[in-house]
Amino acid sequence: MAESVTSHYFPSQVVSDIEKASEEYGLKIGKAIEYEWFNRDSGTNRFASNQNTFHKLRLYARGEQSIQKYKDELSINGDLSYLNLDWKPIPIIPKFVDIVVNGISERTFDIKAYSQDPIWVQKKSEYRDSVVRDMKMKSVDQ
Repeated sequence: MAESVTSHYFPSQVVSDIEKASEEYGLKIGKAIEYEWFNRDSGTNRFASNQNTFHKLRLYARGEQSIQKYKDELSINGDLSYLNLDWKPIPIIPKFVDIVVNGISERTFDIKAYSQDPIWVQKKSEYRDSVVRDMKMKSVDQ
């Protein structure tokens, strides 16, 4: 029983490397991480909390956030009949999401690859020389 009560604490880090290499020490670390991230007994669950926050931020990014908090602020004793408002949220953040995404996708990369094979280096040099020769001959022909 005492083992399950103290199993959610991280074990000491000042133990020897031999003890840290043991399977029991790794199991204690794993149980402590599991308790920290997935425990629902204490009322806080880091994984679920992060997931809910991420979901809320996604809704804001799409312009689909809940408007209930705005209604609660503007209502008087729950009465909204005197307000003639369009409750559709103004999608401000999607504009910035588009700017950031397009800024990232517009980055073009020029790949510069050069052959290292001696045969292809020679062929490339011959081609370059023929292009230079054609350019010089074009000016003479005109």
